[in-house]
Amino acid sequence: MRPAIASVARFMDQQAPRLIHGGWLGLVALIGLGAQTPLAQSDLALLSVAAAPGLLGLMLGGKRKARLDSVRFILALAWTLPGFAAALAVGSALSPAALAFLIGPAALSASGLHKDVRLSATMNTLAFIMVGLASLWGPLASGSQVLTASPLTGLVLAVFFAICGFAARVQLVGQLERTQTKLEALEPAAQGFENAPAALLALDRTGRIAAVSQRMRGYAPGAPRDLGGLCVKGLAFDDAGRAQIDAGLQTALHDAQGLESAFTFPVRSARGARHELDAHALATDTGFVIRLDPPRAEVAEADTLSTQESARLKAERDAALAASRSKSEFLAAVSHELRTPLNAIIGFSDIIKQRLFGPLPARYAEYGDLIHESGEHLLELIGDVLDMSKIEADKYELSPEEFDARDVVSICAKMIGPRAKDRGIALYCEPGDSDLAVNADRKAMRQILLNLLSNAVKFTPEGGAVVVMARQDGADLVLAVGDSGVGIAADELDELGTPYHQTRSGKETSERGTGLGLSLVQALADMQNGEVRLQSAPGQGTTVTVRLPVMGQAKGEVTDFVPLEVHQRIAAAQQAGEVIIQAKDGAA
Repeated sequence: MRPAIASVARFMDQQAPRLIHGGWLGLVALIGLGAQTPLAQSDLALLSVAAAPGLLGLMLGGKRKARLDSVRFILALAWTLPGFAAALAVGSALSPAALAFLIGPAALSASGLHKDVRLSATMNTLAFIMVGLASLWGPLASGSQVLTASPLTGLVLAVFFAICGFAARVQLVGQLERTQTKLEALEPAAQGFENAPAALLALDRTGRIAAVSQRMRGYAPGAPRDLGGLCVKGLAFDDAGRAQIDAGLQTALHDAQGLESAFTFPVRSARGARHELDAHALATDTGFVIRLDPPRAEVAEADTLSTQESARLKAERDAALAASRSKSEFLAAVSHELRTPLNAIIGFSDIIKQRLFGPLPARYAEYGDLIHESGEHLLELIGDVLDMSKIEADKYELSPEEFDARDVVSICAKMIGPRAKDRGIALYCEPGDSDLAVNADRKAMRQILLNLLSNAVKFTPEGGAVVVMARQDGADLVLAVGDSGVGIAADELDELGTPYHQTRSGKETSERGTGLGLSLVQALADMQNGEVRLQSAPGQGTTVTVRLPVMGQAKGEVTDFVPLEVHQRIAAAQQAGEVIIQAKDGAA
């Protein structure tokens, strides 16, 4: 982070509560000073009520005092006052005044008081419901013509939301940079663990492998290449070996003195032979660390690590796990805290967008639509980050059920349909004529299709076409999504599927994402023992094929139907897209 940006981030982190509360107080005062006619006592009273949370926030000080439960409750309650004041000024809460009930959550989020955002959102929601019900019986008050007619009122609200967004972004950037710095500082420790001169295994509390050193590869060559997430008992040659591992871990776990537990278990060699390994397990706060001695058939005498070296390796192992855990916990916490105010913003803006309580001025209606669309987009990005964090932490659980895959394909096509239509893209859905009875996770399949369709629409220009198809191939369900978009260069195909990686075409498009779409598709397919294949060339579009072994009843194989059929459908759909564009031009 550049020094200037770092200084701004530190300053905002320390002074954000005072700046936000003081800024709100100043903006409310600006409304009063900018009034075109003298203010009546009722107008001054409304401005005083609206300004109260700003003054109260300045009096209570910064984040240290805000940690007290009583102060948190008072601040959250005070930030409902702008909503009440706006409703009284307009005469009803079922009006653009409803936006004022979003001021409290936005202010507390920008102040860095993330634990109070949920409380403020709840209080403002209850306040809005109460005032909204009262508005159904009639006007709340005569209203204030001076304040509602002033152009500064709407401008102040827009400026304050912009300030809150900027302050929240600066603080988030600062937190991300500090976490990145911490991870970089722990990188040498992680490298030390990986290159340790011993076969080491780091396990979580459930016995799943979290990290391994490179020496471990040569000690169990018959084990899977990727040991991450595998239960350590899966390394054993037979059931008796798995029982020995379980007994050794239990002994280490219940050792009151924290000593090592020594045990022996067999593993499978590269040629399938049985090899005995000596293991030493030590329980830690987060799981276990196991040191394996060389196979007895290959080395007559095991090397013994010194106490100092063992302590160093243990520290490096703990540091490596802490780095990974810190990243996952930070992403999950930040995403969760952002989700809470976003749900409130989307809910209120949806009320405005649908005009549930009557027509709105054109400008307010446009603002409501923009807030709703932006909130939905940001919530989708946060959902991707949370899903990837769960998968990386092995906390994403599949829930298989029996259903017709054609229903999921059709629903996903309908969900993406409006977006494709707005961009002038022809979307063709071909789920097939025969039933596709599968036993799979419905949510995971829907997520795979939505991510692929969203990417296809995002990178396809106007007049292009997108096709989604589903077929049965033996015991496999084959899903294919093709487009006539910009395509992907050959030198970038190998990097696709890496979390947070974006292609050059992805960076140039106006619709930016997290770079997690295809990574989630790959991860969800792997969890179901499936595979993902991608065909693309610049200017010729992209076809992604997902094969999942989830069919309830196997049928005859289908030979190379996917690429040919998809491209034929794309050509047909492109012709339809050209007709759509010509119709639009004729109407214009």
